[in-house]
Amino acid sequence: MTAWRSWSRSQVICRSVVAVLPVVALLIAPGRQPGLLVLLVVAGSLAWAAFPELALGPVVLLAVMAWWAIKVPDPVRPSVLAAALALSGAHVAGLLAAYGPVRAALDPRLVLVWVRRTLLGFLVAPVAYAAVVGLDEGRAPTMWPLAVGVLAVLCLIVGMQLRERSDAGST
Repeated sequence: MTAWRSWSRSQVICRSVVAVLPVVALLIAPGRQPGLLVLLVVAGSLAWAAFPELALGPVVLLAVMAWWAIKVPDPVRPSVLAAALALSGAHVAGLLAAYGPVRAALDPRLVLVWVRRTLLGFLVAPVAYAAVVGLDEGRAPTMWPLAVGVLAVLCLIVGMQLRERSDAGST
């Protein structure tokens, strides 16, 4: 790996976002997180920022999401929206950081496309949150993961419908 001083400014910013946002998403969770978990998320985020093309990023994101889902006694609170935005932002920053070599500047139009996509994708989170909170106060903690799962499946279905068709098998 080259020295970080030779990286383009856009790569430094992008990789800094990758390193910071998962930690922010973990630390805004209510309660006290174990020091070992914080250390693992910090180390994983730094490694992901250094090597965004590896599969370490999803592991870090899943670790933070698992903490929110399993250990937070009441995950249905407004801070979950901030955590969701932080995790989405980290994912997209990691994707952008992996686009090219660290010395190459990111295309501003490409960054704008992905920022727009992230913000549009995030629009479903407040709607899902409002639905979960509004449905039934007693069932809200179990409904939130269910609502996110349903939304993820819907996004996958829509993504599969809108993907570009390959001409590889045609004659």
